[in-house]
This record gives sequence, C-alpha cells and structure tokens, in this order.
Amino acid sequence: MDVSSLIEKLGSTPSATARATGLSRMTVRRVRDGVSSPTMETLRELALAAGYDIDLRLVPASDPAAAVAARVVIDPATPGLEDLVATKTASAEEGRRIEEWIARLERHAGSDHRRLLELAGRYAAPQHRKGARFFAPKPGLTQEQTIEVAHSALRPSTGALSGVAAALVYLGHAPDPGPVVAWSTDADAVAERLSATMREADAYQPAGILVAPTMRAYFLDMMMPPIWEQYIVSPIQAAIDLSGLGYEHLADEITEGW
Repeated sequence: MDVSSLIEKLGSTPSATARATGLSRMTVRRVRDGVSSPTMETLRELALAAGYDIDLRLVPASDPAAAVAARVVIDPATPGLEDLVATKTASAEEGRRIEEWIARLERHAGSDHRRLLELAGRYAAPQHRKGARFFAPKPGLTQEQTIEVAHSALRPSTGALSGVAAALVYLGHAPDPGPVVAWSTDADAVAERLSATMREADAYQPAGILVAPTMRAYFLDMMMPPIWEQYIVSPIQAAIDLSGLGYEHLADEITEGW
C-alpha cells in the first residue's frame, strides 16, 4: 500500500485523517499532494491509524529517472533537463527526480562516463522495477518469435523493446536464451495482452519476457529497424538496460568508441 492509498483509507479529507492520526492537517495535505516526503514518525502514525505497522526492507533500486539522468549527462542527442520538462517529455516531478539523479551519478562517477552508465544500469535495472511483470519462455518459440510476441503485446500502448531485442539490432548478436524487455507507459495493459500467449511468473525470467513501466523520456530516439516492425529503444538506453540486466559486455560493445 502506498502513502496516498493509506491516507485515502483513513479519511476523505485532511481533517478526518488528522483526527485519526494526531498529525496536523497541513502535514497530511502536503504528504498527500506529494509536496513533501513524510518522516518515519509520520508514516508510522498513518500506518497505525489504519491498523498497520511499518516493517522496513532494503530492496534493489530501480528508478527510470536514473537512466534518463545518465542520458542527459552522456548522450548529446538527449535534450537537456529544462527542455525535457518544457516539451512535456518529462513532468515537473520527473524532472525533479532526474535532477537529483544527475547529482548522485556525478557524485559517484565523476567524469567517468563508463562508470556512470554502469551505475545508471544498476539503479534503473528493469528486473527490479516496481510494477514489473514477468513471463516465462514458451516452449517451441524461437527468440525472434518471442520478440514478435512481446512487440504485439505493446500495441497500441506507447512502448519499445530492449534487452536481447536491442542487442540483436545494434550488435547483430545476443544471448539465446536471453531476456526480452518491453518498456511501456501502460505496463499492466501490455501484460494483460501478453498473458493470452505467455504464462506469467512470480519472478524474473532470464529467458522470458519482462514487461516494465517507465517514463516517456525512455522513448527518445527509439527506432524501427528496416527489416523489423518493432520499435527498439535508443542505443544509449539499450546499453543502460543491458548493463542493469548483467550484460555489461554487451553494453560495452554498444558504447565502444563513444
């Protein structure tokens, strides 16, 4: 349950939530509207008022803003942060997150672009993305057929393929078996269409299809190869994704000479 759902569960107005939790209406309103991040004490009061408590767990990071931040820093073809927001390719809130990730990546990697790309891959890995859905490989389907199934499920949503699909396009080779990544702004709709053909699994399938939500900026400079009908993410996005999936050598091949 996310914070906004928790607040909604407690009351229809900030006043009702404030009475239930002992928090101020201003605090409730600012947390509900995403203006400020709640402290741990605030979160616990919200949880306790709804009959829950908080159990902290560390999970692998996967924030699409990290990948876009790396592209802003490394890729001359990617617009600057102000332009991304001005053209509504990124929302104001996404722009804030991208700016924070630019600072983090530069703090950790300095001017080492290879290191920065590796970090972006780690912090934006598709297999760890919240809301990602996993589909097991289907016996009898070749890698090319699996890619076509994934692409068919993307229609008519905004999206593009990555993972081994991108490696095949940009390098002419890819691990087989290997993961096909389908990025979409409406991952659940894509997954529902895909479930008509593929069996959904509870965990990441290294030889299957991974459907994951992302922001629109991922699709900057996506392309459709002449002999394919599938949209593929840009080379820089493909390198970030492959690095996050554990195929650093493929990412290095794509970015060789940059």
